[in-house]
Formats: sequence, C-alpha cells, structure tokens
Amino acid sequence: MSPSSTVPSRLAGGAVRANAAAISHRLDQAPSGRLFTVRQVHADPQVPERARQLEEIGFCPGERVMVMARGFLGGDPLVVRIGQSTFALRSAEAACVQIEGLPGTQHA
Repeated sequence: MSPSSTVPSRLAGGAVRANAAAISHRLDQAPSGRLFTVRQVHADPQVPERARQLEEIGFCPGERVMVMARGFLGGDPLVVRIGQSTFALRSAEAACVQIEGLPGTQHA
C-alpha cells in the first residue's frame, strides 16, 4: 500500500471526528449567548435523581437552550434559558445535559 492511499482514509476519519465534536457538547462547556438544542440528559452516577430533576424543569430532548451568563468566580453557577424559563445551574448539573448546535445560529 502506498502512502498516498492512506491519506484519504485519515482525512475522512479526522473530518468525521471533527464534525461529531462540533455538533455534540455538554451544556457546562457551551459558550454564552449561543442557541443549542438539548439532545439528551444523562444520569450522574453520584446523584442518580439529577437527570429526572432536570427533565422535570424542562431539560428535555428537542428543547432550545442557551447559557446566558456564568458566575464571576469559577464560572459557577450558569444562568441558563430553556424555553421561556431561566434557571441557575451548577456546572455539575449542566454537565448532565448533552446539547447540539443549531445550524446557522449566531451569538445573541
């Protein structure tokens, strides 16, 4: 096998990984002012009821979510807008929410 025959497969694999990383994040890692969609809420092994609590207040797949602001020291808590409601979440709570970017959205 020649070196040139391995280049396309390496590039294709890198593009797939880069694309997957670009569309799926955790809410605690989201930049402020950008609109995302909730993809899934994961259970925290240390606090199993957290996923249910987040879903009860509106963090359900398909809902639009935005980090509005972060706390001054350490970035905690996060001020998060979900639907028409605004909440303060700790980073550990926000880390349970998997999000994906909406195509064509810009900073608010």
